[in-house]
Amino acid sequence: MKTKTVRLLAAFVALATFAACSSSKKASTGGSGTTNTTASSAPAADFVALGGWKDAACSASQPKVVVGITQPLDVAGTSLKDYVDGTQAAVNAFNNRGGLLGRCLDLKICDGKGDGPTELSCARKQTEDSSMVAGLASTVTQAEGDAYQLFQSAGLPQIGAQVTQPGAWNSPVSFEFTMGGSGTLLAGMPALKNIGVTKFVVFVPASGQVGALASFASPLVKALGMDLVETIQIPATAVEYTQFVLTAQNKSAEGGVLGLPGNVGSQVIDAADSLKSKLEALEQLGDVRPEGRHRDSRGDRGEHGVHRRGPAPDGALDPVPIFDVILDDFKASGKANLTAGSVTAQATNGWLSVYALIKVMRDAKATDITRATVKAAFEAAKDIPMFDLVPPWTPSKQSSNAIFKGISNPMYWTGHWDAAKKDFVVDDKQVDVIALLG
Repeated sequence: MKTKTVRLLAAFVALATFAACSSSKKASTGGSGTTNTTASSAPAADFVALGGWKDAACSASQPKVVVGITQPLDVAGTSLKDYVDGTQAAVNAFNNRGGLLGRCLDLKICDGKGDGPTELSCARKQTEDSSMVAGLASTVTQAEGDAYQLFQSAGLPQIGAQVTQPGAWNSPVSFEFTMGGSGTLLAGMPALKNIGVTKFVVFVPASGQVGALASFASPLVKALGMDLVETIQIPATAVEYTQFVLTAQNKSAEGGVLGLPGNVGSQVIDAADSLKSKLEALEQLGDVRPEGRHRDSRGDRGEHGVHRRGPAPDGALDPVPIFDVILDDFKASGKANLTAGSVTAQATNGWLSVYALIKVMRDAKATDITRATVKAAFEAAKDIPMFDLVPPWTPSKQSSNAIFKGISNPMYWTGHWDAAKKDFVVDDKQVDVIALLG
């Protein structure tokens, strides 16, 4: 049987946010894939026309506004460097638009290395730095619960973080505009059900935090009439991936959700192809892209269900104007991974995090910038414009689900493989993951 890759498009990003997890060169979902877009031939994007601003550049003579980001960077299999590059590019761009109250933002980067003690060291450095007012677009892969206890005790707001556990997304200092990696994984389940898969596995990076996945996904799995037969953990040291595909097959799985960094997910897909796997569907974390296009860097692999190069399929999302602004901001960085043909949802998540911090503080008419004033401003903010990448965002909004109480935006785009068109089709309506959880 031919392996198919289902594309799940999270609400922004899924942008979401696509995830705590993914930057993929193939098909994807709420994580971060790449696209085959080329630079727009239109004039330079106008942020002001979209509701933004353009003040005089920030003043280097004023005290800097210090913000932080923690990501695994120099780690085999789990590097999430695009979050950092996108956030830094956004900081530079918004400093040229006036910074925050005329003060320049200064991004402090900490490499968590996908290691619990190192991640906690990053959290301690950030909380002990009295000049730091917020964390932006961070991912803590091994020590999330302990790290968020430190953030909460220090009153250090975390904006646009990719959270995976209740201790993080329900924290009073957590202000994320998606459900992070957990939401992306959960949204992948109805996407598989829509193409007839009921018995499935989930592929995730090996972590001490994945044990809770089956329990909090159980209501959704049950409601969908599906059977999660195994959570397959892939260690960062893995170099051979057929073993993981064989594990899924031996569990009689019909398909799987790939909650993996893009380079790892791609290798799982390749392994499935090499085995002529019986898995009828593999779904990888993905995103909404500039000009609504998608990319497979290896070209047309339609026979295996991996999408072809070129424009988005019929039914894909309309172009989102803010992407022209984001791409212009990224272009100034000179980084190859932030070009129109390579930019990921990770990078876009970083841009949105910087935007959200400045937008909320501007609207609050803040005269002082501290951890307390940032937290208070986000608690009071309502319907923050997010340029149709996610619905207008009220950070303090809470869901009715006890486990996901702190989630303010549970909406995800999903899609399915259309065998007749041999392409991906984005579904007409977003999926409310909280509603599906019951």
